[in-house]
Amino acid sequence: MNKETIKQVIIESQENVFPKMVPREIEIPLSSKKIIIITGPRRSGKTFLLFLLIKKLIAKGISINRILYINFDDPRLLPSNSQDIELILESYRELYPEQRNKNNFIFFDEIQNVKDWEIGIRRIYDTRKFNIFLTGSSSKFLSKEIATNLRGRAINFEVLPFSFKEIILAKGIKIDRNIIYSQKRFSAIKCLDLYFELGGFPEIVLEKNHNLKIRILKEYLETMFFKDLIERYRIKNQNLIRELIRYLATNTASLFSLNSFYKWIKQTYPITKRTLINYVMYLEDIGLFFLVRKFSYSLKQQTLTPRKCYIVDNGFRNVYGFKFSEDRSRVLENTVFLELKHRQAKNSLMEIFYWQDYKKREVDFVVKQGKNINKLIQVCVDISDFKTEEREVASLVKAADQLNCKDLMVITLDNDREVKVKSKNIVYKSLFKWLIGA
Repeated sequence: MNKETIKQVIIESQENVFPKMVPREIEIPLSSKKIIIITGPRRSGKTFLLFLLIKKLIAKGISINRILYINFDDPRLLPSNSQDIELILESYRELYPEQRNKNNFIFFDEIQNVKDWEIGIRRIYDTRKFNIFLTGSSSKFLSKEIATNLRGRAINFEVLPFSFKEIILAKGIKIDRNIIYSQKRFSAIKCLDLYFELGGFPEIVLEKNHNLKIRILKEYLETMFFKDLIERYRIKNQNLIRELIRYLATNTASLFSLNSFYKWIKQTYPITKRTLINYVMYLEDIGLFFLVRKFSYSLKQQTLTPRKCYIVDNGFRNVYGFKFSEDRSRVLENTVFLELKHRQAKNSLMEIFYWQDYKKREVDFVVKQGKNINKLIQVCVDISDFKTEEREVASLVKAADQLNCKDLMVITLDNDREVKVKSKNIVYKSLFKWLIGA
């Protein structure tokens, strides 16, 4: 790497015209004194989110010369190390010496490609002359590593594939309070069906060819997750990790018992339980799966009981999992979970659990805010069967009594009403209305 190349990269980035971008729901502060770190799966829109932030700065009157954007996926900058970060700063100062004493902005994309990046970033941070924004792919840039390397200097924001509202905006459908009555609702509901099947990765949402969408999703899984997983953790038993991914993808929105899976899989693959525990932990670390704990006031019980498994994108489940008759209900519940994760990204105090008692009565989601249980959510595709509805509502009422929660909701595909059961108000809401906040 040399200064002339770096200067060329800086000027080219300033000359580039911003592509058409979909506004994201996540709010990133522009003036924080902390290092802002944006993590998430590759292709989930982290780079475009940086562009949106840069665009906001320019709209506020910040000169483009005060903004340093570098994408470390650029082959001209590889390989890079922490000393090269200082070289980049020197090149920038030579280009714009008049900006030296101003508070400027640094945007480093895919920073994990820089060896020992945290050393260079800490050096910049300690000068207090820059607002720093970094992105990194979750398969190579773990939040726990960020916390260790930057020791309280950074705030991490997790970016997921598009939410349903973001998909609608990407399709050019304006969301307003009357959308549920207008003809636009038919196009929006069609988007929901596609979201069930193909998920929310931006490239998939914007691609028009259905077969190509499937091919891209499979390529994502193979390169962004599987290959990165193998390289990062030096996994030797690749067949086992594939079986584990397929099992979890198939059993999305179900309780995952590591002991039960171990007893089954060891008949085919001679492994230790510790290896299996590590593999599950790796899949969580890279953000492919989320394992939700049972709510309990006892941390020990939270740790020991089985967790419910959800996948980062519905499309991955459909291209990699084994489909069967319960798919609709599992996809519906996974969709609700992903929306809760998007809302959690905007609310740092929010936590998500499931609830189950000794009789195996279950509530899908317990939403906790600080010390309080804010909401209980039951997800049910079809409540036309009286026994099914009675069972779901009974669990909800029991959990409400035990957790002292008054905000009770049943999310269905197409039911909107409010009922009172044992003096408790239960709101039924269709998934479409709930996702758009209607």
